Amino acid sequence: MNILIADDHALFRDGMSLLLQTLGPVEVAEARNRREIEVHLKHEGMFDLVLLDLDMPGVANADGVRHICESVPQTAVVVISGSDAGYVVKACLDAGAMGFISKSSAGKVMLAAIQMVLTGERYVPSIYFDNSSEHSPDAASTASSISPRQQQIWQMLIDGKSNKEIAVALDLTDSTVKQHVSALFRKLGVNSRTQAIQKARTNS
Repeated sequence: MNILIADDHALFRDGMSLLLQTLGPVEVAEARNRREIEVHLKHEGMFDLVLLDLDMPGVANADGVRHICESVPQTAVVVISGSDAGYVVKACLDAGAMGFISKSSAGKVMLAAIQMVLTGERYVPSIYFDNSSEHSPDAASTASSISPRQQQIWQMLIDGKSNKEIAVALDLTDSTVKQHVSALFRKLGVNSRTQAIQKARTNS
């Protein structure tokens, strides 16, 4: 497995490189700026994954992310950043990133997110739902007793996420997710995911 870590902070690159070794045999390349990214992508062949710091020189915004994604359409690009506002996450995903990982995430969350992307799934962090109300069910369509966490999970059910994917995205255990889903179903008066999704569509 070949992974390119693109970040202008050596300490972060070193730490991420060590973390990635727990995935198994991994060849890691490093880049400190956009020019070095382009050199690696041009001369070292195909990478399985590019971990891209949003704030590194030459990237800085979603346009930089889009440029990298378009230059290697066959490679998954995951943005890693300390700027985790909902609109930032959305802009990066819209630019073509397969995932967005906050630098405040625990190591196990980062690894789970990376593994999800490597299997072809898109990783969307919980902060996306926390900070961007436009991506959670409309307040008018939810019962007043439904908690913010349950609203997050409801939206993720609508998006087709499995319990395991929800657990990874929200950094919860599988059993906790099951408890939230059961409580959500009770409050919605439904018995299945399909009914919960239909309820959202009916009330939208």
